[in-house]
Amino acid sequence: MLEATDLVKRFPVRDSDAVVHALNGVSLTLDAGETLGIVGESGCGKSTLAKVLVRLEDPTSGRVVLDGVDLTALRGRKLREQRRRIQMVFQDPYSSLDPRQSVGGALEEVLAVHRIGATARDRTRRVGELLDLVGLSQAFAQRLPHEMSGGQRQRVGIARALAVAPRVLLLDEPVSALDVSVRAEVMNLLVHLRAELQLAYVFISHDVAMVRQISDRVAVMYFGRVVEDGGWKDVLDHPLHPYTAGLRGAVPVPDPTLAQPLAATVVGEVPNPVSPPSGCPFHPRCPVAEDVCRADLPLLGEIRPGHRAACHVAAAASLPAIL
Repeated sequence: MLEATDLVKRFPVRDSDAVVHALNGVSLTLDAGETLGIVGESGCGKSTLAKVLVRLEDPTSGRVVLDGVDLTALRGRKLREQRRRIQMVFQDPYSSLDPRQSVGGALEEVLAVHRIGATARDRTRRVGELLDLVGLSQAFAQRLPHEMSGGQRQRVGIARALAVAPRVLLLDEPVSALDVSVRAEVMNLLVHLRAELQLAYVFISHDVAMVRQISDRVAVMYFGRVVEDGGWKDVLDHPLHPYTAGLRGAVPVPDPTLAQPLAATVVGEVPNPVSPPSGCPFHPRCPVAEDVCRADLPLLGEIRPGHRAACHVAAAASLPAIL
């Protein structure tokens, strides 16, 4: 349904010939009705990937294909037509809304731009349906963003994305700005909407536990690359890449008897995106790096059935038992 191939994104550095290496050849697929979780620490390129997939940013190279249509080749009206099929929910619901525009006005604007509803009355009725769909009353149509809680604003953001009846939703850290109790409500809403509307999700988060809860498959990103992917249980319970193992080790375990004391968290800093390290970009922080890791870039390849990793050590089947 959705396929990205070798996506590369470079950002120029002001007053310099240097560039920021934001995406470095990302490829992924998404099937109808599936949820692909994308996990990684801040700065790994997750949000840039989301913006490129929905064409808020143009890739430097690579392709994004939605149901056989190459989105990267479209401009103007044709791109706007395809955007009805793929929408995005942003991390900060407050900054994604116009502070001077009511909820009803924001939703009606989307409908008007995409010419949904023959009359103003039709659009007003559709606004009521959208609010009901995300669990808000009709009275919220008159409210401004500052008159709502964070969870209510995020529900409005979800309603706005659903206004054009998309098939794919890109969810960029949709609950990270919310209180813990509200996160559960919004996550339950997303699960309900996925089943009711037969949506496919790309769920982006730095929270491994949240990705585990909602995903069918998981892709782990580091330094603008996918370094491991596969079924959620394979990737998160039996990681092949030491970076994935470190992310898993950082998740708090309330029962000390279930903890894995030898599983180290990721240490050190992400490399400078202007001057990437040679070989594997993770080798400066990797506890099991070998000489080949410092010299050659590992390719993403299948190591177990349906489970891929970009790691020389994993490919050689010599990862320590603690991973």
